[in-house]
Amino acid sequence: MELHRRFDMAAGALVFLVFLATVYLTKDFLTTILLSIVLVFLLKPLYAIFLRLTQQRQISSFLSIMIVFIFILAVLLGITTVLLVEISNLERSGVLSSDQFTIITRETDSWAKSTLPVWVYDYVNDTIVKYVQEISDIPVTIATWLFPIVQRELTSFASNLPVLFAQLIVVVFFTYYLLIDGKEFIVKAVELVPGPKQAIVQNFLQELNSIYTTLFTVYFSTSMLSGALAAIGFSMLGVSYPFVLGAIIGIFTLIPMLGPPIVFIPMALYYLFIGDMARSLIILVFGTVVLMVIPENVLRPHLAMKSARIHPIVTLLAYTAPIFVVGLIGVILGPTLYGFLMAAYRTVINNRKNNRKT
Repeated sequence: MELHRRFDMAAGALVFLVFLATVYLTKDFLTTILLSIVLVFLLKPLYAIFLRLTQQRQISSFLSIMIVFIFILAVLLGITTVLLVEISNLERSGVLSSDQFTIITRETDSWAKSTLPVWVYDYVNDTIVKYVQEISDIPVTIATWLFPIVQRELTSFASNLPVLFAQLIVVVFFTYYLLIDGKEFIVKAVELVPGPKQAIVQNFLQELNSIYTTLFTVYFSTSMLSGALAAIGFSMLGVSYPFVLGAIIGIFTLIPMLGPPIVFIPMALYYLFIGDMARSLIILVFGTVVLMVIPENVLRPHLAMKSARIHPIVTLLAYTAPIFVVGLIGVILGPTLYGFLMAAYRTVINNRKNNRKT
């Protein structure tokens, strides 16, 4: 009996060491695997639709992934086209010329001189002259600080291209096979658990599935809804390329701390610069209320509470706090870890309630 126990301990220690070695060898792909899991939760509704239509899991998984790639490619092409066309239009219109800047400066000075009291105008003018020289030194300082960082990041990006390409391939294959065989993997994993504990593990996996579906699907859906609202609003305002800009806002809404302002604020400044002050103000109000306040403070918390009873504070922490520690990858790691802990907590509570009933 003692020999059997020693053998079990040695076998367990060996398996654990091999597991640690395997994790170490794949540590550079752990975030890639997590990204694949996130994509699986996001693509499940689309995969289910294709599965009902085709009755083929391989074809449904392939079509779901292809739609994502087509969408990303269309957005990138749209952004490139918009930038090239608008820069060309600005150059032809002369808005970017030094003469235009001179005209705007003179008009602003004339307006201030005719509107403001003399002492206010003199004070503002003296203040501007005083600080112009100091402000003029700022671009040089920023360039001196920024160029080495940009050069280092570009060099790092170029050297990591093979790894990034390999990670992209891993994401595609993992997502493809998890969509097809994900449920079978989970069933087989549960079968490895001792019989008396299988019910607890199944309860944990059910809670985890519900929480992850809410955290990822609701977050993604709200971001895409923001993009759709932006496209409709921009179209009604007569903004050029409303659907491309809506897609860009939908993508940036996925990134906490950036979001829609990184798109609609430059747009408002653009229209202010060309003299369309009314449209600039409307874009600012529309972007702040419709694209930020309503989705972040009304839609997303309501959907999270309704689908899996996740408190808005937890959702906010899961998507925001990790970014300050690990960067943008926190958008994936944060919800994954918070969701895991929440599922474990709810499993313990449910298990205690069941034990009291029995």
